[in-house]
Amino acid sequence: MQGFLNYMNYLLTFLLVLSFFTAASQNNVEDLYVKNNIEKVIIKGFEYKKGSLVKQSHLVHELDKQGKTVLFTSYDTKDSLIRQTTHTFSEDGMTEYREKKDKDGHLQHSAIVVRNKKDRSFRKVQLDAKGDTLIEQLLIRNHNMNDSILYRVIKGQRYLTHKWEVDDEGKLISKKRYHVSGSLLESDSYTYIKKGNCIITENKRKEVIAEICTEGNKEISKILQDREGYRSGIKLVYEKGGESIETKLANGLIDKIEYFSKKGKLLASIQYTYLSN
Repeated sequence: MQGFLNYMNYLLTFLLVLSFFTAASQNNVEDLYVKNNIEKVIIKGFEYKKGSLVKQSHLVHELDKQGKTVLFTSYDTKDSLIRQTTHTFSEDGMTEYREKKDKDGHLQHSAIVVRNKKDRSFRKVQLDAKGDTLIEQLLIRNHNMNDSILYRVIKGQRYLTHKWEVDDEGKLISKKRYHVSGSLLESDSYTYIKKGNCIITENKRKEVIAEICTEGNKEISKILQDREGYRSGIKLVYEKGGESIETKLANGLIDKIEYFSKKGKLLASIQYTYLSN
């Protein structure tokens, strides 16, 4: 049981860390939504195995006038409701309250997110259905917005967990992870090498950990190791030697993302549809 709780803690931490680092890019997407008068985003995912479709997902984001999601809905293949998440914002937009409910309207969990421009902080509290705190985290960035420190907050006490440093272009150049005692658990640094229309990322051991190439409106990411992940409700199987291709529309929004095996077979596809007012 303890092992399971530790795993859930790790998973929650990972998801919250991920949300902190997608916040900046999300702001850019929101700007594009506003610029293009987008009021609804429909996302459909398709997962393939041995050339056959094995899973589909159907997600809908309903947006406010600032391009923020106010209602996120997940449907099954028959368009029946699976779950919904509502997003409510304060008048100044700095505080967000989220509630995730199942198809029967029962609360699964909620979250409170507070952004503070003055001290450049981002606080997120995850609550269970009873309102008890699952995890609380605080991210603080420096004046130049290129250094971030993440704390785990337990009973009001801050515990350092991560540090990141980014360059003026927003690329990650170093990261460190700490034990709750404050001791350093691991660290890494990154170098970016431009080669033609490609950017190659190396870690401090001179290992290539990413290779992304741009061709017109397509961003092609080389898959360098076997692994699995999830996105938009489908399982992604990353096969070493394969690639993912993100295609953008003329307005800068994503049209589709496709994942291919090393033999060029389609493993997954995520397609986006935008409805304007």
